[in-house]
Amino acid sequence: MMIIENVRLLHFHPGSVSAPTDIAIEGARIKEVGPGLAAKYPGAERVSPGGYVSPGLVCSHNHFYSALARGLSVAIEPSKDFAQQLRNLWWRLDRALDEGIVRASGLAGAAEALRWGVTAVVDHHASPDFIDGSLDVLREGFDATGLRGILCYETTDRNGPGEGSAGVAENLRFAKRVDAERASGKEIQVEAAIGAHAPFTVSDATLGLLSGAVRSSKRGLHIHVAEDKYDAVDSRHRFGADICARLDKAGLLGPKTILGHGLYLSREEVDLVNERDAFLAHNAQSNMNNAVGYNHQLPLYRNAVLGTDGIGSDMLASANFAFFKHRDAGGPLWMDAFLRMLQDGNRLLERYFPGRKFGRVEAGFEADLAFWDYDPPTPLTDGNVAGHAAFGMNSAMVSSTMVAGKFAIRNRIPAFDYAAAMASGREQTIRLWKRMEERK
Repeated sequence: MMIIENVRLLHFHPGSVSAPTDIAIEGARIKEVGPGLAAKYPGAERVSPGGYVSPGLVCSHNHFYSALARGLSVAIEPSKDFAQQLRNLWWRLDRALDEGIVRASGLAGAAEALRWGVTAVVDHHASPDFIDGSLDVLREGFDATGLRGILCYETTDRNGPGEGSAGVAENLRFAKRVDAERASGKEIQVEAAIGAHAPFTVSDATLGLLSGAVRSSKRGLHIHVAEDKYDAVDSRHRFGADICARLDKAGLLGPKTILGHGLYLSREEVDLVNERDAFLAHNAQSNMNNAVGYNHQLPLYRNAVLGTDGIGSDMLASANFAFFKHRDAGGPLWMDAFLRMLQDGNRLLERYFPGRKFGRVEAGFEADLAFWDYDPPTPLTDGNVAGHAAFGMNSAMVSSTMVAGKFAIRNRIPAFDYAAAMASGREQTIRLWKRMEERK
């Protein structure tokens, strides 16, 4: 047992700040919260970090395969629209990924996420030249660092016949591995979803395979939808239906479904997403970077969560980008709404990790925690947490990160070899960029 003593509990939504108290952790879960626990459990390890302790942050949509694209030094043709940008840059990058590059990018992405107080990442993976077994290799980074996650493969038909069925097969293979581990009594820390790229690259035949995979695996679909207007128009032109109507007809909208972006969904589709209790993952930085527009319908979603779409895993920064872009676009929401989206990533985790509770520093919840060295010049109270998150706090203030009751980072010192992870990333980046040049 471990006692975290004399810390203030910080919950971002609903905003609350406690008086100094203790946290008793037994195994992977919080056993008790309250003062004087060190005396109650005299044999426990005692940790006195000071500062604030919050639930760990959740990134609800990411692409660790883009971790090695930072500072990209590859000649990229100018793009007139998003479809060209996909072909000239992002699809060229994912076709250049091989086993070594996937391993290095997954490890680097996981290591950085933990440094920013992120305890769980929902990843959406693609490597068309390395499909079979790719999720196992990606998972290595999660296992090596202690990060929690939900992984899937981005099924698509964009590179020719056969690739769609291979993507579905990889999703199912990985889900079955997770099921076998759970059946053996192992406590699962990395779960599986069923992934697809975007509806405009998925045929009806492959959509049918995805539907079967969702039913047989009892997982949800994780897919990009209407990131650009082209996707919405294509669905109506080629398939005679809105994107979400097409997905729903195939039985792919449900309480475990994760829809990335959704900028150009119709109001009827938003209502359908809400009716099916699915999740919309908002990725403000990525939308701004790709200049695809703004999702003015965010306030309408029942289950809106936050992601990065591959631009790192700094979720406090992502909440701030989402808030400030919303304000710039004339939106009515205050920062607390975006902290709620950040918090609701925990509800998504609960749907994939049945019987486990996330997102509160309370007895019975998973001990996924972020420790903050924040010493503000103004009072931090229940009523102004959102203002501090927007205008004062940043992820550099994270001193420690704990997942399932174990410190992944403690007093800014990783429990894994962070330097080796970054060195491996730099080494494999040279190969990645060279392979991208060869795929012009």
